[in-house]
Amino acid sequence: MTNLIDDVQKKLLPFVEKPLRYSGGELNAVRKDADRIAVHGCLCFPDLYDIGMSHHGLQILYHIVNANENWALSRCFHPWADAEEVMRGVGIPLFTLEYFSPVREADWIGFSVQYELQYTNLVNMLDLAGLPVLSADRGDDDPVVIAGGPCMNNPEPLVPFVDALLIGDGEDAITEFCTVIEKFKGAGRPKILEEVARIRGFYVPNAGRKEPIKPARIKSFESCHIPKTPIVPLMEVIHHRFAAEVMRGCTRGCRFCSAGMYYRPVREKNIADIKSQIEDSVRCTGWRDAGLLSLSTADYSRITELLRSMRSVKQAYHLRMSLPSTRIDALTSEQLDELNAVAPITSFTIAPEAGSLRLRKVINKDFTDESIYDTVRLLLERNAQTIKLYFMYGLPTEREEDIQAIIDMVRTISVTIRSKSPRLALHVALSPFSPKPNTPFQWERMETIEALDEKGRFIKRSLIDKKNVKISYRDGRMAFLETVMARGDRRLGEVILKAWKAGARFDGWDERFNLDLWMEAARSVGIDLENYTSGIDIDETLPWSAVSVGVDIDFLKRERVRAFEEITTPDCRGGDCDNCGACDGEVAMRFCPISADDTPPSLLHSIRNDDADTPTSTASFGRRPRVTTENTAVGHRYRFVFEKKESVRFLGHMDMVSVFHRAMIAAGFPLAFSQGFNPHPRVSFGPPLPFGAIGLNEAFDIETKSPLIGNPIDTNRWLPAGLQIKSYSKIHEKASLTSQIIASRYKIFPPAGFSPERMGELLGQLESRTEIIVKREKDGRITEKNIRPAIIKTSVHRGDNEESHHWEAILSLAHGGVSCKPSEFVLALCPDEKFSNFLVCRAECVMRG
Repeated sequence: MTNLIDDVQKKLLPFVEKPLRYSGGELNAVRKDADRIAVHGCLCFPDLYDIGMSHHGLQILYHIVNANENWALSRCFHPWADAEEVMRGVGIPLFTLEYFSPVREADWIGFSVQYELQYTNLVNMLDLAGLPVLSADRGDDDPVVIAGGPCMNNPEPLVPFVDALLIGDGEDAITEFCTVIEKFKGAGRPKILEEVARIRGFYVPNAGRKEPIKPARIKSFESCHIPKTPIVPLMEVIHHRFAAEVMRGCTRGCRFCSAGMYYRPVREKNIADIKSQIEDSVRCTGWRDAGLLSLSTADYSRITELLRSMRSVKQAYHLRMSLPSTRIDALTSEQLDELNAVAPITSFTIAPEAGSLRLRKVINKDFTDESIYDTVRLLLERNAQTIKLYFMYGLPTEREEDIQAIIDMVRTISVTIRSKSPRLALHVALSPFSPKPNTPFQWERMETIEALDEKGRFIKRSLIDKKNVKISYRDGRMAFLETVMARGDRRLGEVILKAWKAGARFDGWDERFNLDLWMEAARSVGIDLENYTSGIDIDETLPWSAVSVGVDIDFLKRERVRAFEEITTPDCRGGDCDNCGACDGEVAMRFCPISADDTPPSLLHSIRNDDADTPTSTASFGRRPRVTTENTAVGHRYRFVFEKKESVRFLGHMDMVSVFHRAMIAAGFPLAFSQGFNPHPRVSFGPPLPFGAIGLNEAFDIETKSPLIGNPIDTNRWLPAGLQIKSYSKIHEKASLTSQIIASRYKIFPPAGFSPERMGELLGQLESRTEIIVKREKDGRITEKNIRPAIIKTSVHRGDNEESHHWEAILSLAHGGVSCKPSEFVLALCPDEKFSNFLVCRAECVMRG
């Protein structure tokens, strides 16, 4: 493999806003001996690292492929605009985070496509990798390119760019795919794709299959599917936590919902397996944040037992738990209490989708207005600070009174919330209806952009008098393009290509979205995009008919008829099968069994945990009560000295603090925690390093409930290679570490072209000045400070080569009330240079006395 690490560290990382997106080196990332790898794949996520590393599916596939000693799976994410500009400017191709090797050198590339507006990013990543973007132009020396994810319910717009597309679950299919790549490596692309086409779930457009491709489906959650050592990002990402999938699929049957059809049937994971996964993840990551994932966790058949089981795990590990997707209408009052004990209800989303009961029946959400109001009251009784409502507009059969019903419902809930406290907030999110493939509404038209935007504006205007209500609605133009991509045919590939060449990137981001690029691209190839948002005749062949998500089209047609008759269809988990086709004899619904080790449900319903830290309904509204935790009497204090090397110099201070917290938790330190609702480890660090600086002798203090045993330096196994503990000692003083440090000694390495003679001249000029004025901004106010008294001692050091020449400077942190930052020193020394061009090393901190 070609290694690009020097170029990445020197030519890319110093010049981008968030270097950790591209630096790799995360805990539990897998790096194998390249000479022993038979198959090397790269999982590409066509969005930012921050979003891609929040995707649980990536962790699953990464674990499965890397579990095979002969295979390696790397990761790559779409760079933000600043990084793309630098990479193209200096000639750095798209690279893997594990090996810093060019993505184009992999045997295969897999794109996880979660959203239709990621399509141009997929094309751009192929181009950044140095590969032909069109499948037809790639040869035997190029990697095989595949794609998967929920957008594969209609893969046709991506067919021109991708060799094979995976419909359904990836766990078993990716193993079969890698087996084919290994077996037929060197046999040529046609032979490889011929064999890939034999794997269930893979759609190879030129394979000549006549029957619709059946989706790949796992029958149950097997141990080999569960990521036992999830990767831990060094930087904070969108969902900065480890996740445990509690079930897959949903049978509620919302008629607009693509995911609800795509992931059928329901398969639940055992409670014991969920608990074991969370405990294992804490031990190998140190993460204190956990998410219980599914399309609707509240529909888990043994939700009460699950929540009670999670309560003990939470208390044992000081976890913060969340249930990102929860249907509140599915929870009883008792279950809400259990949920509040596991994942405190500070904010909760209720999704009525439609304001009127009539329209809710159309979309198959059969609950009354009063049940929604009851849910709000239950949440407020449990001290929820923010209620969020989610509605859709532009739904089939929608009338003016349905729009008014949204307004009326929001007003009613607003009054209820305000009666409890004026400080409580109600957030309302509005989204236009987008007809998606393989749903009962796939044949319906989408309203015009103008009509949708006017409805959004009307709802917002009608509620402007409600001060505690915040309304947001989605841009109709973005929903229009999403629908075009979702319902498109293969001809849209030309439009995607043209739009990408015109500069379309990150189309799902408000600040980057430009519909005009797309309209012009479509005109240039003679395509009217509005045709893709029109109604489709019920007997017309659909663009996505080459694939099946497992749900029969006859079922979708029946559901469409029931929608227009305003008849709801019961959840089939109640026992009434409506023959949707998802349970095909090979894969069927699978519920969590009651094992011999589980407490019987009848007993579980009568047990109360009196030690739970649950806020009660007597709490004052608008202010969360103080919650006491265990008595954390502190008897032991330790000081740790560590080094932060160049490979992690772009790890910011707060992210570094989190890395150490996780490492100590994973190592089993008996840390003392603060008291309060959200306890934190009692750990204090010295003054933060400047961003991008390295440190040779940094320090932090910890407080523990009992003495440390064993060798605490072994904690290094949970730390990135460039961040390592050097020593530790027991201390007795109680003064904070920062208050004891009065100055720092820095080594400052200039960019190329600085001779020792020039460095000496510049330093002499600085030392001759009696006053060096800098401007500082704090809380919006700009003040001027003379930093000259804070520059205590300086010198020039000649190294063995040009790269090792450097200045040394001892800079005060509070000399006479004045401090000097390294960036200020460098700016005073070399006013024409950028601080990012210098390598700053803090050699030591100078202690008081």
